[in-house]
Amino acid sequence: MAQQTEAGGKRSLTEVKNNKPSSGETKPSKPYTLERDAEDKEKLPEFDLQDIPLAMDKIGWPTAAKIAKRWFASPKHIYNDQPNSVQPIDDTTVTLKWAFKYGSVAEKFNELIEEKIHSEKAIAGAKQKILKHVKNKFDDSSSAANLSFDTSPWIGDIRQFHIDWQIQFQAISTSNTLDGMSLTDLTATLGNFNIYAAIGRVEVAVEKFYRYDDTARTKTFCAEATATITSVYTYLKDNYSFNDKNDGNSQYLGHWNKNDMILSYSAVVSDLVDGKKIHTNMGSTPITETKINWDYLPGGQIDKPVDK
Repeated sequence: MAQQTEAGGKRSLTEVKNNKPSSGETKPSKPYTLERDAEDKEKLPEFDLQDIPLAMDKIGWPTAAKIAKRWFASPKHIYNDQPNSVQPIDDTTVTLKWAFKYGSVAEKFNELIEEKIHSEKAIAGAKQKILKHVKNKFDDSSSAANLSFDTSPWIGDIRQFHIDWQIQFQAISTSNTLDGMSLTDLTATLGNFNIYAAIGRVEVAVEKFYRYDDTARTKTFCAEATATITSVYTYLKDNYSFNDKNDGNSQYLGHWNKNDMILSYSAVVSDLVDGKKIHTNMGSTPITETKINWDYLPGGQIDKPVDK
C-alpha cells in the first residue's frame, strides 16, 4: 500500500525554508511547477500504515477494516508462500454468503457448481481421491459391507481437509467484486481469491464376487465398486499476505490517508500489463506510451499531494 508523500521526495520543506531570501532582498518570481505547488502546502499530517483500517471504516468497509486490524495486532509471523503450508487461519469472519452480495461472485460460483466440477480434470482428481480412500477402507475391513463415506469428520483440520478432498476451484478476480466501477468491502478485504469445491458425501455401490484359481486351489473375494458424489463442500480461500513475487514487482493497492484512498489509473493498468511481464514503471516508459491505448482512462491523473 503506497503512502502519500509531500513532494515526490525531490525537495523538503526544510530546504525551502533555508533558501528563503533575507530581509531586504527581492524575492525572484519562479515559474509554476508541481514541486513548488507541493512545497507551498502546509506540512501534511503524519500517516502510519496502521491508520489504514481507520480509513477503511470511514469509507464503509467494515470487514476489510476488521481483517486489517487483526493482521496488525497478530504476533510476528514469517509467511510461507507454499500453498499447503501451515498458516494462521480465520474461518469465521468472511463467508460465501457474505461474498455473494458483491459483484458477479454468485454467478462465478454457479459456474463452478454447474460446469467446472463436471470437467474431465475434476472427475479424474475426484476418482483418484475416492479410490485411495475406498481401497484403504476395503483393505482394513476385508469386507465390502459398506464403502460409502462422508468427509465431514475431517473438517476439523481445514488445512488438511483442503489438501485431501478439494477437487476444483473457481478464480475470482478483483473485477468480479466491484459495484460497477467502484471498490467494495469485498474488494478491500480479499481482492483476488478462489472458491473451492471439495468432496462431501460419496455413495459406493458394490458388486461382490469370488475369483477362483483352480491351479492354486484358492479363491479371492473381490468387489467392483461404482462411486457417486452426492454432495460437495464449497468454501472461499485466500492468503492474506503482501509478499512480492520474485519478478521485482509489488502489487499496487492505492494511495491512502487517514480518511480515504485514491487509485492511480496508470498504476492500476501497470499492474494489469505487468501480469504479462511488461514492466511499465507506473506508465511512464516508452513501452506503455507506444503499446497501450491510454485514451479509455477517464479523467486526468492526480498529480498533487492528497492532504485531506
